[in-house]
Amino acid sequence: MSTDKIAHQNQVKRSKTREGSPEGKAPRLHDEIISDEGTKSSNTVPSNCINDSNTKILRTGIDSLYLSYQGELFEESSIRLNALKELAQSKNPDKVALAQFPVYDHLFDVSDRGRHPFAFILNDNWYRIEVAKLGALRAPLAHSQLSSKLLTLKGAESAVESLTSIIKALGSLSDGPNTSRVDLCVDFLTEHPLEKIIDMDWVTKAKDMDRYTVQRKFSGWVIGRGRISARLYNKTLEMEKKSRPYLEDLWRESGWDGKQSVWRLEFQIRRDCLRELGIISFDSLMQNLSGLWKYSTQDWLRLSVPNHNDKTQTRWPTAPVWESLQNANWAGNEKLTRIKPDKSRLPSYHYLFHNGLSAFHSFMAMECISDPIEGAHAFHQAAKKYHDEREYFTGLSYYDYVTQKVALKVKAYNTFRNLPTEDTLHPADEAVAKAYRKQRDGE
Repeated sequence: MSTDKIAHQNQVKRSKTREGSPEGKAPRLHDEIISDEGTKSSNTVPSNCINDSNTKILRTGIDSLYLSYQGELFEESSIRLNALKELAQSKNPDKVALAQFPVYDHLFDVSDRGRHPFAFILNDNWYRIEVAKLGALRAPLAHSQLSSKLLTLKGAESAVESLTSIIKALGSLSDGPNTSRVDLCVDFLTEHPLEKIIDMDWVTKAKDMDRYTVQRKFSGWVIGRGRISARLYNKTLEMEKKSRPYLEDLWRESGWDGKQSVWRLEFQIRRDCLRELGIISFDSLMQNLSGLWKYSTQDWLRLSVPNHNDKTQTRWPTAPVWESLQNANWAGNEKLTRIKPDKSRLPSYHYLFHNGLSAFHSFMAMECISDPIEGAHAFHQAAKKYHDEREYFTGLSYYDYVTQKVALKVKAYNTFRNLPTEDTLHPADEAVAKAYRKQRDGE
């Protein structure tokens, strides 16, 4: 059997069809520094560089971004965060509800635990910030994930500027933010039959690839694992489970008719790969978005048109749809309308008034009530009676129970800061004041 035939069979064996999410090691990448000097980077821009008349690019953008900050936590921040973490670990819900950390116009939910090597975790709808304890030697001051919605609507540079201000309020920085991971994406329309792609059409450095289906409908590919990987998938099919109206609005501004399937090509590039490509800081990332995309779509992965008369796959021509994706525009001014994302983590009205009404209409059916106004009054009275009768066991009347649950939701949703029920200082503020008194008195 020829060497080429054996190689072909081995590659076919590596291709699978499943519905999971692959993880594993990525192939080694050659050392190469990418630069795109003199161009202004853009997070979300329409592209005018289209080679394939059957393909239209709707937007390019950074879908996911992880940053780290070197520095040292302020002593006051350490005292406050430790006090808030203790509140979050309390078995008393009233104390748990107080575990909130206000910074500028953000109100973070403080977690009851950390994630090694970080002692504290702060969350709102914009950022997840992991913070190292005071004096940590082998960890950066902070590591943060920026939400996809924030990056889409606000832009990476503006989002990172706000994040850096928050980190500066927590501790002293020794340098600007460094990039730990970035996901670059292009959303596009195409008439190319993507479902007919087979594994041999891909020219890639990756050793692993998986083809996916949802309810027997082709949904996309995942290629590569570890330091760099690619996903080509039907974004509108994915959004049937979780809608993103803000993203649909951006697509419509770029010419989407609301019906055609929107596909996404996305590259996840981790720190080791970024370092090999000479990208360390966030600034260097923004200066090299175009070069990073070209590396991903030209050197690391390419969709080809097979030429069975040529056994050397790397000489096969590039598919027209892929040429359009390679030429996606990552430079120029942003032209799409910006909408300020909400910092709170609120449930949707659909969840509240669809799933949330389940107990209400179940109660109405049990009590043979058809009028919603009458049902609401009866539901409230029945709930009050139920909890008041259990106060002997729970220690909470109906109003105390509701107040406690609302306070916990306020913490989770970052809507406003809970204060102690008694007219006393907040426990975190008291902890800081106590530490200063000890320092003043020389204890």
